[in-house]
Amino acid sequence: MPTAEPKTIEILLFEDNAADANLVAEYLDLSMLNFSITTVKRMADGVEKLKKKRYDIILLDLSLPDSQGIHTLRTIMAAADDEVIIVLTGADDEELSLEALQVGAQDYLFKDRLNGEVLRRSIRYAIERSNLLRSLEANTAEIQYRESLLRRIFDANTDAMLILSCAYEIKFLNPAAGQLLEAQPNQLVGEIFPFEVKGGEITELEIPDYNDLTRIVELAAVDLIWEGESALLVILRDITQRKQAEIGLKREKERLAITLDSITDAVIATDQAGHIERLNQEATRLLGISSNEALDRPLAEVLKVKHPKTGKIIKDLTSAMIDPGLTGIATKLGLQLERADGNHLNVTLEMCEIRDEDGKQHGAITVLRDITWEKKKEKELFNAEKLNSISLLAGGIAHDFNNMLTAILGNISMVRIELDESHKHSLKLIAAEKAALQAKSLTQQLLTFSKGGAPILEVTTVSEMVEESAQFILRGSNVKCEVTMDPDLWPVDADKGQISQVVNNLIINADQAMPNGGNIHIRIRNLKVRPSEVPALSAGNYVCIEVRDNGTGISPSNLKRIFDPYFTTKEHGNGLGLASSYSIIHTHKGTITADSSLGHGSIFRVYLPKSVQQIDEQTNRTITTPAPPEETIHRGKGRILVMDDMEAMMMVAGEILTVLGYEVVYSTDGNEAITAYKAAKEANTPFDACVFDLTVPGGMGGEEAAKILLTYDPELIAIASSGYTTSDVMSNHKNSPFKAVVPKPYRIKEMSDALHSLLKSK
Repeated sequence: MPTAEPKTIEILLFEDNAADANLVAEYLDLSMLNFSITTVKRMADGVEKLKKKRYDIILLDLSLPDSQGIHTLRTIMAAADDEVIIVLTGADDEELSLEALQVGAQDYLFKDRLNGEVLRRSIRYAIERSNLLRSLEANTAEIQYRESLLRRIFDANTDAMLILSCAYEIKFLNPAAGQLLEAQPNQLVGEIFPFEVKGGEITELEIPDYNDLTRIVELAAVDLIWEGESALLVILRDITQRKQAEIGLKREKERLAITLDSITDAVIATDQAGHIERLNQEATRLLGISSNEALDRPLAEVLKVKHPKTGKIIKDLTSAMIDPGLTGIATKLGLQLERADGNHLNVTLEMCEIRDEDGKQHGAITVLRDITWEKKKEKELFNAEKLNSISLLAGGIAHDFNNMLTAILGNISMVRIELDESHKHSLKLIAAEKAALQAKSLTQQLLTFSKGGAPILEVTTVSEMVEESAQFILRGSNVKCEVTMDPDLWPVDADKGQISQVVNNLIINADQAMPNGGNIHIRIRNLKVRPSEVPALSAGNYVCIEVRDNGTGISPSNLKRIFDPYFTTKEHGNGLGLASSYSIIHTHKGTITADSSLGHGSIFRVYLPKSVQQIDEQTNRTITTPAPPEETIHRGKGRILVMDDMEAMMMVAGEILTVLGYEVVYSTDGNEAITAYKAAKEANTPFDACVFDLTVPGGMGGEEAAKILLTYDPELIAIASSGYTTSDVMSNHKNSPFKAVVPKPYRIKEMSDALHSLLKSK
């Protein structure tokens, strides 16, 4: 096979010395190169040649008649295209030769050391280097183009993308990554990526966001070359919604199971072939068979009911239930269910087919109901009516009892003012006052079951009341209690008396569940609840009180009823403890849950919302409203209108106000109070404040009267004072016509504080 002729090397020689030009030509002949040479003596002539033709090699003498030194090289480089330039200099111009290399020449040759071999090697090496440089430049341009293209692709991509060095230094990130990481992209370049990544692997991360929540991010990485170095392309995808959907689906399934188990009727779901897909706990109880034993078996094989007329087992329940005659009889008379243990129960049976939009059957739902269900509902209705009666009774008792306590406390307070602390009866009066204040807890328990049981909230922490309850309840018990808590517990808005009652109920139940002794562990912690994490609880920040025992436990059938009024498994129990606890926590905008299994103990969790206010750790009081010294009595002056339906209570209130320095006018109901207030206003002897009882049996109460007077006089200063009311005024008076509240029973100090606060600016 013939070889291709070698390419002729086109050479342009700049040399004004003819002898040197001839010498170079001779050396070229000796070099055995295939060449063609053109010689010029002046730089201008060479520039003209370069404009007309491209050469492979330029041999350039830097000393020409029309140009000298580096200027010559720069001029030729500007005129040349991509020709290879080799500089010819004298031996004493080495410094100039080195400078020429820096400017852009490929090589330099000393004329007095020139020969054919040196010239041949220089020309070949210079051409090879030039070709290599052009190739590198082309590759670099290609790389730059590809990187530019990648940058544009990355910038347009909605997925978050980052380029990391081998040391995890962020080299580049697109706008989507900046948005995901909540920063400007240029601020993150140069930072170290904080998560470990490996090429070809996919991991999931939790990243906090500005809402103090977390986002779930899927991270994938692949190896690549970036700016000539090994790097990692990291792709981040926010999969929070997908994960939440998966969690939501899982929880929906769990809620479906919980819902089915909470239904008092037996529910059985079957597929298109009539095989059991799901059944609740009540169904397993009625059938006398476990869930595992029933699943995937034909319904007729597990559910054996007898025909009401023939007394024979119905083989095809679906066909039998379609018969309107049988359905009517079954609903009215009930069917006889044969349990797995051979015993029989009287039940009603209802069946509903599941069909799609085209009418195709996909399965059926069968509902079994124990024939005693109606009696159970009647009993529950009776219990509800009974509870309502107790609520009314409790409210009436609380109202009268608090009025009597106020009379007692008021008289004690006035006597104490007249007595010196060193008097022999002073300590007895203090003891009587403390006993009367302790009696308030009795009315509070009654109010829990009444419509007037709205909590009186204050900012507090629950740790102290929990520890006190544990010590008090378990005194003398063979049960030990351990309390652990987070170091910086959040404050809550709570009624201390009601929350103490809840904690007491839970500790008492735990103690009674361990008659032979055991351990109660109470844990108090701050908890951030995610959406749907706790049933019936909104997402947010809560304080969780967890009471755990290792007692006998609660059966599944009883567990779903423990918060029902009057439900109890105790011989001498009344079934009101957990019911009232649930009601209390619900009014605090929280919830209470229970988990238990027989033989493994129980766990009760109370969730109370975190307060939006801060408390002073020294005094456990709201920072913005520091309390006055404990026994400071503020005296004043002015006219006060008192309205109360009980004469004794009205007179005690009047005496307290008189001792404090006020002039008092009395009224027994709202109508009298309105008339007296308007008359005083028109006579130019207005009242400075009013103290109204809210509940007046058979007459107008204080709230209605205050609303009417506020329309008449927008500057009305009214104080609500009540021991029981069906409204929420005493727990939240901000949206009422009252400027302050003084709950009954009260001492002279509480009334003096309220009046001083409202009238001090007058």
